[in-house]
Amino acid sequence: MRFLVVTGTRPWAATGGARRIRAASEALSRLGTVDLVVFRFQGAPPLESDPPVGPFRKVLLLDDAYDNDRNRAALREALPRWNGGEPYDVIWHDRERLWHIAGGLAEGKSVVDVDDLEDVILARWQRLGKNSEGNPLDASEREAQQAEISRLRAGHADVAAAADMLVFTSELDSATFAFPNSTVVPNTYRREEGTAQEHQGPAPGEGGTILFQGWHEWPPNVDAAVWFVEEILPSIRERCPQAGLLLVGKPSPAVRKLGSAPGVEVVGEVPHMRPYLDRADVMIAPLRVGGGTRIKILEGFASGVPVVSTGIGCEGLGAEDGVHLRIADDAEAFARSVADLLVDGDLRRALATNAGVLYEKQYTPHAANEAIRRIVEQLTA
Repeated sequence: MRFLVVTGTRPWAATGGARRIRAASEALSRLGTVDLVVFRFQGAPPLESDPPVGPFRKVLLLDDAYDNDRNRAALREALPRWNGGEPYDVIWHDRERLWHIAGGLAEGKSVVDVDDLEDVILARWQRLGKNSEGNPLDASEREAQQAEISRLRAGHADVAAAADMLVFTSELDSATFAFPNSTVVPNTYRREEGTAQEHQGPAPGEGGTILFQGWHEWPPNVDAAVWFVEEILPSIRERCPQAGLLLVGKPSPAVRKLGSAPGVEVVGEVPHMRPYLDRADVMIAPLRVGGGTRIKILEGFASGVPVVSTGIGCEGLGAEDGVHLRIADDAEAFARSVADLLVDGDLRRALATNAGVLYEKQYTPHAANEAIRRIVEQLTA
């Protein structure tokens, strides 16, 4: 079989979005050959230091013009020379934007991985009274934002009507939109060999280490980091005075400033997460805005680190409060949940053990491989 993957994310990059498209590409490569089209964003590293890596027969790199029509025109011109006009069995579009760019330009059954639901994200910003950059909304901006939410929701239906299959990250999202040609490919995480499976926790007299990882330039992560540091961490440190927070991932200016707060270390980008996972006593996901499911939580589950999350942070994962993690949506409850874990080793171990079982059952790479195999069988039957 021949497959084409079209994406605006380099699958070899060290980001959550890259992990998802990398997992899809690897699953497809088990079934046949995979060609890759990547629209590289303007700030991507130069090719000599960032060459394509992965299970790809060949790779077409195009500059992202940040305009769907211009990107589509560039692909229409380049594609016939690159692949000789040959058809594919399945073409995998990484998010709806890539469907609008590439849909119909090559022959083959079409899959659109919806992944992040921008209308859901905007609606949650609106409930916080903020725009998509996390800044306060005025009346005219609120009206414009509502119009954009309606446009995006109509867009889901348009794509569902045109594509052969829509893919969501959870049963929750799939059921919300209820398109007859939709299915689920869960986010997954490949556990690193040698990852610690049992954390000893803070020694007596130490406060413990709290980890919040992610791309801290993404506005929902920025909002989460600021909310945690300003409204939650002080309460934790009242109970655990030596508790410290690690913010790992590329920081925005607002996140970088958080490093001046007591107990906060802004680590920035790192080549590997394992040293920080091994240091962490608690992982947090204090998101008030988001869509899809969070790979960072799966990383915590797979690494034996107990997790505290908001409901939005862990939605769609099927994790139960008090069984696999702690869920809290207000600052006081979130602080209490984190502090409870820092001082209670038995609670940490119980949550981490149960979360590890859930990870092994539903979120290893095998789960994505099987889901994608079923999609391919259905589309090519």
